[in-house]
Amino acid sequence: MTRIKMPTSKYDGTSDPDDHVAAYEGHMFLYTDVDAIWCKVFPSTLTGIAQTWFKSLKPGSISSFSQLSSTFSTHFVSNRRHERTTGELLSVKQGANESLRDYIGRFNVEAVSIPRLQQDVAVLALMTGLKEGSPFRNYLGRKSYTTLGPVLGKANDYIRGEEFDKAVGNRESEKKEDKQKKDKGRESDRPEMIDDKSRIW
Repeated sequence: MTRIKMPTSKYDGTSDPDDHVAAYEGHMFLYTDVDAIWCKVFPSTLTGIAQTWFKSLKPGSISSFSQLSSTFSTHFVSNRRHERTTGELLSVKQGANESLRDYIGRFNVEAVSIPRLQQDVAVLALMTGLKEGSPFRNYLGRKSYTTLGPVLGKANDYIRGEEFDKAVGNRESEKKEDKQKKDKGRESDRPEMIDDKSRIW
């Protein structure tokens, strides 16, 4: 008989109950699929008010782990995480001085946190979040993308272009500063001219 290693994760009644059930199931599947054992081991993963809740269950009221996990999740339903929707991406806007790379990176972080991402809405949100008049926004306005994949691929082209222009601009600025320094150096090396009329003999 396989010896079951007791789960180390504990649930105290303050976090998402579905996360705890998922972690518990993943652990127990490694050892057994016997429903009665799942029910007997589950209380050992509870602590605090969650343990108090379990002790309040009427004896004989639970006949399967499916029923136990459902009762558990229902009781602690108020602790479930708010499931984000694609529409929330519409609030992600590119800052006035924010680079395209930083905006796309920030947008992606928000997008991957949405379980049921609607691709077409995400594309619209990304486009409307771009700075008005920006080259990439103008480009997307002429296209009809419905998924993020090709949009992000094209964004990389624009990012490279933006960063190239910035690098060229920085080099030109440095050259200009160097020229100004050299010109000032030449001026300081010139001998001071004295007006003969102002000399006192």
